[in-house]
Amino acid sequence: MVDPRNAAEQCLESITDNIIQSMAHHIAVIDLKGKILIVNSAWSDYTRLNGGDPEETGVGSNYFSVSDRETVRQISMVLDGTVDRVVIEYPCHAPREKRWFAMNVTPLMDGNKKNIIGAVITHMDVTDRKLLEIRQQKDLEMARTIQKRVVMDPIEQNEITIKGFYLASDQLSGDLYAWYKINDHQYGVILLDIMGHGVTAGMISMAIRSMLEGIITEEIEPEKVYLKLNEQFHKFLKSGKGYKNFFCTGIYMLIDMNEKVISYINAGHPGGIGLSGKESFILRSANPPIGLSKDPNVTADRVQVSENTRVLLYTDGLTDSMGLRINEGETYILQEMRLNEDVHEHFEKIVSNLNRKDDIAIVSISFD
Repeated sequence: MVDPRNAAEQCLESITDNIIQSMAHHIAVIDLKGKILIVNSAWSDYTRLNGGDPEETGVGSNYFSVSDRETVRQISMVLDGTVDRVVIEYPCHAPREKRWFAMNVTPLMDGNKKNIIGAVITHMDVTDRKLLEIRQQKDLEMARTIQKRVVMDPIEQNEITIKGFYLASDQLSGDLYAWYKINDHQYGVILLDIMGHGVTAGMISMAIRSMLEGIITEEIEPEKVYLKLNEQFHKFLKSGKGYKNFFCTGIYMLIDMNEKVISYINAGHPGGIGLSGKESFILRSANPPIGLSKDPNVTADRVQVSENTRVLLYTDGLTDSMGLRINEGETYILQEMRLNEDVHEHFEKIVSNLNRKDDIAIVSISFD
């Protein structure tokens, strides 16, 4: 008479084996020493179709003998219970095409689910995802190249020098700056910090960058430049789904060399630091970030400059990467400006050596 319990166990084993054999992923079961106990059809078919030796990767062979040292080490961590799971991505190119797989290793427990008796190794084809990542990486590199090529050339005149520098935390920067000679005695200088960083912030910064020359050279005055940018931000950048909460902070300065005056508007941005001899000033004003409000009331401020005045504008990535609060950052920057005549070169070196958490941009203006 057939034992009902044994029959049920045999039926369950048959169902389990059928499930394993029907799976598209490549599956093998190994014991504690790496000996292959079971492989499914997908595992065997891949070996056969790609010129592999079934005796090296089939039932009875040792999986460790065809694995590199690091892979064996990580599988062993699952077998001895150090970790519950290991995932390793690796290239496994076929003769006619490039392929990538992700190996997933999980423990195989005994019937009482108390002891580890082996491991289940699943190889998943991730080629489509990997090829998409490669294409996206190439696209990002191209976008970054384009972004770098539109960086402004310095203005170096007898009476004024304007330079900029930025480093992105990701492939693309959400920080941007620009400056334009409006007429024979006026310059417009702007620094903006798009909310967030990475691809989205980088694309928005490029869209805004394309508008800046027309806005600054036509609107000129700080309040008008702010309001026009705010209008464009709402019209083009906040109309799409998922972009309604986007905004940017920034500073725009209108420099009048005849009057030796900077008229500026600060839109929720860290205050620019100015130094004239022993006297210092901070370019602050109580205006909301651009894009935050549809009909904001904004006010510009003015500050007098002299022939030896130096001004540094920066995004908050500079102080955040240093772990400094706003007031601490202002104190530190002012101190460094007092100690170093070439402000731009000095802060470019500082930024290059930082462990950056965010995009960083600086703009320096020197009056000669």
